[in-house]
Amino acid sequence: MNAYASARKLALSGVLVALAIVLKLPILSVPNVEFFTFVVFSSGFLLGTLEGCLVGIISMSLYTSIITPYGLPPLPIAFAQVFSMALIGIAGGISRMLPTSFPKRLKFLTIGLFGLGLTLIYDLLTNLATAYVMGQFVPVMISAIPFALIHILSNVAIFVVLTPVLLKLSTMLTI
Repeated sequence: MNAYASARKLALSGVLVALAIVLKLPILSVPNVEFFTFVVFSSGFLLGTLEGCLVGIISMSLYTSIITPYGLPPLPIAFAQVFSMALIGIAGGISRMLPTSFPKRLKFLTIGLFGLGLTLIYDLLTNLATAYVMGQFVPVMISAIPFALIHILSNVAIFVVLTPVLLKLSTMLTI
């Protein structure tokens, strides 16, 4: 990879980190609806698994440590959030290996399933970390169900609706 391509990847990575955070802030009052996951997934899809992983780690680390209006989360929860976003960036890189011969509807469905599975993993890991911190496994996991359902369903919708934008960007960017 030449220096120009490396600089473009670095610049786009920085833009995606900022975008993930900036898109989260205006809708904080809507519980568990966010574009953060899709942006991190997109970073992997557009840039590759390593870059997607780094965008996930950097964006969630910045958000949980500096930007969140809720204050610093306990370390196990912060680790679960950062680790989950790293996995989401990696999954975005893996998803770019989808065959180009896939019909568009199948691509939308597949990326929607990525959104479902990745949000489920994120919610499971962060809720397990919360249960660990609270010392109350069953009550925490039960009370998390409605919030997880909102998160999962909204992310599936976001992934499916924004897939055409992602696919268009991927054809426009040559990195």
